[in-house]
Amino acid sequence: MIELVKISENISRSFNGKETEETLQAVNYRIVENGVEKGHVTVGQGSFNMNVYSMTSTVEETKALVEKMFNALSDGSDE
Repeated sequence: MIELVKISENISRSFNGKETEETLQAVNYRIVENGVEKGHVTVGQGSFNMNVYSMTSTVEETKALVEKMFNALSDGSDE
């Protein structure tokens, strides 16, 4: 099973003279599979940056996994 383990959050804080407003900018996660770190991902406002390593798949298999992920993102499914 693959899971995301939160490492940190990036928050901006602004002041208007009276109140403080905090805005979540990004969250950093480790990508963990069966207790083994496989990469990391930063999720931001409308974006993400992912780096995956330690995979045992071939180039073709990895490309198919990436395409499946993007297809799921574009059609809104969770697969």
